Amino acid sequence: MTAAVAINPGHLYAQSADSYYLKSQRYAEQVAKTKLPPRVDNVDIPHSGPQGKVVPLTIIDDPADWKAKDWEGREAEYTYFFTPEDIVELAAAVDALKARGVSTEDDIIALTKDDFALPKLGPKLVALAKEVTLGRGFQLLKGFPVDDYKSDRVGLVLAYWGVALHLGRPLVSQTDHDYEGSISGGTYGSILNHITVGRHARPAGTQAHAVDTIRLVFHSDQGATDLISLLSLTNAKEGGVSKWVSSIAIHNELLRRGRKDLVEVLSKPWYVGRKIDQARFERDEAGNLIKEATIPFEYHDGYLSVYYQSNNYQEVEKELSPLQEEALWAVAALAEDPEFHFAQILEPGTIEWIHNPSIMHSRSEVVDGEASDEKRHLLRFWVDTDANNRPIAPTFAPRSSVQAQGGFKVPEGSKLRLPLHPPSRPEA
Repeated sequence: MTAAVAINPGHLYAQSADSYYLKSQRYAEQVAKTKLPPRVDNVDIPHSGPQGKVVPLTIIDDPADWKAKDWEGREAEYTYFFTPEDIVELAAAVDALKARGVSTEDDIIALTKDDFALPKLGPKLVALAKEVTLGRGFQLLKGFPVDDYKSDRVGLVLAYWGVALHLGRPLVSQTDHDYEGSISGGTYGSILNHITVGRHARPAGTQAHAVDTIRLVFHSDQGATDLISLLSLTNAKEGGVSKWVSSIAIHNELLRRGRKDLVEVLSKPWYVGRKIDQARFERDEAGNLIKEATIPFEYHDGYLSVYYQSNNYQEVEKELSPLQEEALWAVAALAEDPEFHFAQILEPGTIEWIHNPSIMHSRSEVVDGEASDEKRHLLRFWVDTDANNRPIAPTFAPRSSVQAQGGFKVPEGSKLRLPLHPPSRPEA
């Protein structure tokens, strides 16, 4: 087991890494022993839908109700390949901005959609985002020109950020600190972040936090209510397989297996620790977690939005009822079923989009190599996309609008940043 990160209460990733290992281990053990009942035959289960016309506790007929096996041989339907014309247009927009003197993250973060001219590619991206947020819930885009920007990080970030700006309003997708050894050591909200081993700044002499390397369980992202975008730059030597699964299909499958009771308990409030920021929980004077309500299966205004965080629910595991425990692991067991989820290594230049309220995601263990091209590195942003007009479910709202910029909560007065490199790996 990797050594625990040193305790330093003022540092974002100062908690013990042991809890991540223990939760991941419990997750695997519980999934392995969970036995789901077979589907119920000859029972008339009511249906409703699509999204916008959902009736609680019914099977939802919607494009986001799918299993991975349903897409076998249909890759062309969910994959967009950047055309030569797209790449020329993207490069022209980047070059025009650099000619204006855009050269730093502060320059980039000040840009708006109007600064980034994508007259033909922009509408294509919005149309694809509409399919993600209102349709099947996921999309792959291949052939993003990462090789063209291997020695030009400003150009790479500009190109990817142009995509974000054309989709809508980017959110704070990571709370972080300045890199190790920084004089300021300040906290900031990142609206573009680097998914790498050792991505978070940490106390000197400590190892990368467990969350960077261990298998991540299926979950919904905490601060995103809309579209999550990942761009692959390089892959790990081993592992780092991205997985995603339809939350709507899991909801429907529980009903098809005669477990309406599990769907009912998942549609009621569950409690998790309230967070100061991405990684620190609020506690009272006695050290007890301050809690807030979430609803895993939240029906609202004709829609179902799913927020599943088994790790956070385990923080209050002593307070879960037997039915909640059963529901928690039934969802996990279905998500882990290979018939239900996609599992792919994102090749460099591939972008993955998923819709957070209807798709859960995970990642296999990551083992980096010594060479720079054997170290996993992705760029991520969250965005409230203009293509999505569905209402935000009430318990999702605090996670999307805790401050004007939305996304993760950051301390008052914190700077918003768009780092060109990971904070603890300035060379990456």
